[in-house]
Amino acid sequence: MRKFRRLVCLIIGFFVVATPLSIMGGEVGETKISMLLWNRYTFKNEGNEVTGSEFALKRGYFRIEPTLTDRIDGRFNLDFFSDETSTTGGGVRVKYAYLNFAGVLPIPKSKISAGIIQHYFGFGYDWEYITIEQVLEEVEGVAKSADYGVSFCGNLPGDKGVYSVAMYNGEGYTRTGSDLDLNPEILGNLRLSPVTGLTLGASALYLTDASKFAVIGLGRFYKGPFEFRGEYLVQDKDDIKSSGFMLMPILKLKELMNVDVDIVGRFDMWDVNNDADDDGHTRIIAGLNWNVFRNANDKPQIILQIQGQKMIYESETPDVNLLMVQLQWGFSNTFIQ
Repeated sequence: MRKFRRLVCLIIGFFVVATPLSIMGGEVGETKISMLLWNRYTFKNEGNEVTGSEFALKRGYFRIEPTLTDRIDGRFNLDFFSDETSTTGGGVRVKYAYLNFAGVLPIPKSKISAGIIQHYFGFGYDWEYITIEQVLEEVEGVAKSADYGVSFCGNLPGDKGVYSVAMYNGEGYTRTGSDLDLNPEILGNLRLSPVTGLTLGASALYLTDASKFAVIGLGRFYKGPFEFRGEYLVQDKDDIKSSGFMLMPILKLKELMNVDVDIVGRFDMWDVNNDADDDGHTRIIAGLNWNVFRNANDKPQIILQIQGQKMIYESETPDVNLLMVQLQWGFSNTFIQ
């Protein structure tokens, strides 16, 4: 409890101290403070038995995003969440902590980032949680959305795509110190947007001791009220080959009948070991996202998500059924020099 109080005091202290500094500093620009919260109810059924019924705070992002100069900006992001292992019922961890340096190299529209940065693999690093469930590569344990490391990113000529090369610890943002091995991860990522409404991309990661190699291909297409996303993922880890895919159609009713609701579906298949039988599973998700309120920039600020999820196993493991109702909401404020 004392550690939690100290953390709260530290955050309050930042508001008191950082704002005057942003006004006094000659090179300092604006600082954005924001909060994003996920309040969720989850009902869980396994076979014919109810195994879960819970209201919880699944995510509470507290973000500080300073713009130090016209070429340097950063982000510090704490994640608050309900935690049954904590004596206070809540936990906190650092999700992002990095600086971006633009124009370091004589390459247009490029930047170098260092710290706890985005992990540029598949859809994971900019996943918008259209489904409440994590994206395929994260839910199957292949890649985290953030990690400790350094990256070089940029835009292709004509803004026809983006690229990233990076080096990370390789274990994700939740593991440090003695939890790490001695083998960094090397990653490359490329996305192409040849025409409006179409994105194609691929990412590859490799541990320097050759114990893990993963490749993912992705695509996104949208036109009018329809959107479709897909991924195909392959992993070779400790000589065990895994593979699977994700397919996700979306229908935006707002463009058809002026109702700001998105109908969402998703179908995943994952084979843990391609050389073994009865170790794969299928994930089926269906539901809706109601954009209750949009801000002045037309960005959803309050979203009600109602989704059902079914896990079907090749083995004799009972099917797992989830009903999730989640309220996403947030707010932000910007302090200007």
